Amino acid sequence: MIVQDLINQLSSFDPETPILCQSTDPSDYTYKTPIKSIELGNPFDDNGFSGLDDSEMDWEECYEEDEETGEDFYIGPKVVIINLGTV
Repeated sequence: MIVQDLINQLSSFDPETPILCQSTDPSDYTYKTPIKSIELGNPFDDNGFSGLDDSEMDWEECYEEDEETGEDFYIGPKVVIINLGTV
């Protein structure tokens, strides 16, 4: 899903309707939780795999070194992250 798809789907609802997100864990327990935050971020999990297509992050393509500080910063693909917090 892309942002435009989400906008199109949400536009059919009353703008004052509350939003919850639903997720089911491996034991088939279903959680319904509010959105904690929405931000622009990278698609890779803590193991370096993309949530979009399960590809592995290529460090050389996704990070660049800041010449002044020497610290690495992310330059790879961006996605909208909807944070549900701890479920």
